[in-house]
Amino acid sequence: MIDRFYPTNAEFKEREFNGGNIKGVIEKLDYIQGLGMNGIMLTPFYQTNEYHGYHITNYDKVDPHFGTWNDVELLVQEVHKRKMIIVADFVPNHCHISNSLYSDGKHKDWFLYDRKGKVKGFANLDFLPMFNTDSTEFQQFFIERGLKLCKVGFDAIRLDHATGPTYKFWRTFNAALKKQYPNVQIIGEVWGKLDFKPKNPFRYFLNKLRYSTQEARQMEYIGILDGVFDFRYQELICNAVKTNRGIEGNTKLKRLITKHFANYPSDFQLWLFLDNHDLNRFLFECNGDKKLLQEAINYTKQWHKPFLSYYGTEKGMSNKTDIHQMPYGDEQVRKLMIWD
Repeated sequence: MIDRFYPTNAEFKEREFNGGNIKGVIEKLDYIQGLGMNGIMLTPFYQTNEYHGYHITNYDKVDPHFGTWNDVELLVQEVHKRKMIIVADFVPNHCHISNSLYSDGKHKDWFLYDRKGKVKGFANLDFLPMFNTDSTEFQQFFIERGLKLCKVGFDAIRLDHATGPTYKFWRTFNAALKKQYPNVQIIGEVWGKLDFKPKNPFRYFLNKLRYSTQEARQMEYIGILDGVFDFRYQELICNAVKTNRGIEGNTKLKRLITKHFANYPSDFQLWLFLDNHDLNRFLFECNGDKKLLQEAINYTKQWHKPFLSYYGTEKGMSNKTDIHQMPYGDEQVRKLMIWD
């Protein structure tokens, strides 16, 4: 999270920009690589109404809090100089109400409306109008922005709230980018029931009977995307911790995870993680037990799949308050965090 990773504001301000920027990320690349990491993934860096970057007000400008396009290009170069990869975060499901794509009134068919003619808001938030991703003009606009990320040199693109846009859009987007940049990886965030629409309702129903609901949702994107962030794996690890069954030596957990991985073809990527900006810190789930956190990290690394570590994990970062007490929307950071 660009604003929070290496902030310059000495006093933490929860709902405000705290001063982290792209130059700060560049400054810490050696530190990141020294942890054993071989890549980084950024939160969105476009002009935004919120520090976390997901309320985009302009898809052509870098937010001045974060830097400039020159800073982004330099970051990519410095990452590649270290033989690392870099992943961009892409948000084509919704924008902020102040984005000119919505506010100028010239792209009305780019948005979704209810039966009363009111624009649909992501997570029922009126200030986040949702795009009509089947609009041909909309598709061309976002394909061009995706191609720019590839041209800058990003190795992979994270698709925020991938269950919002239609399968038709993702097929078109994926094909257009792969035509010019065949090696770029398109990885979706497929999580929860919000806006989820099964591609094949009958197969989805059967998969829900055979597997978990989250598993069935992820499996719908086989053949559509290059892979997904593996929320099902995170569920299994988290459940083992919450039920005090432990991780190492847990034969039931190993059996469940092995069976889970077998549900996907070998060329479909599952990116593993223990926590992220929408979830409790995993150390919080471990009740502050750092030994158990390390156990979960070692266990996850053994599967030899992409493994994302959320910034601050290496410093023992945990929740300051329970996630359920926080009144924020679905894509916003829902917790306060402290450093041990």
